[in-house]
Amino acid sequence: MENKENENKDTALLLIGELADLAGISPKALRLYEQKDIIKPVKVDPETGYRYYSPDQLTIVEALVELQDMGFSLNEIQTILSGKATAEEMKVLFEKKHTALQETIWKAESQIEELDSIGESLFGEKKGKDFNEMSDEERAWHLAKLVRVNQHNVRQILSEVLWL
Repeated sequence: MENKENENKDTALLLIGELADLAGISPKALRLYEQKDIIKPVKVDPETGYRYYSPDQLTIVEALVELQDMGFSLNEIQTILSGKATAEEMKVLFEKKHTALQETIWKAESQIEELDSIGESLFGEKKGKDFNEMSDEERAWHLAKLVRVNQHNVRQILSEVLWL
């Protein structure tokens, strides 16, 4: 009876490739997650080395992938999923990630505004030569004139000025 029970448990387990397919990742990624102590197989066959996972572990892998998509590192994910971090540590971790993502949004919005501004200057209604009619030197000068000092390139400009 006990042998049949173990056999039923084993048939419910997923091979590494099966879990990887269900989660939409590679078996290599699962091995990396195992090395980082994020997720461990419930069973490893000593003869073949095959890794087996429980179907419940799919939820953990899906959470892991979602956290990676949000920009968390594997070390941060290990901290989150291990349950070893205090509530305050978790709060700080999530606040830092929120701030980093917000800064990414602001940077992208700023770049979009800059592109729109340059595009309007280049291709909008204007007096003078058409951009395509300019020489390479004229185009380069015109583009350089259009690039504005903004929050993203101020540090580089100041550094160049200080080293002159």
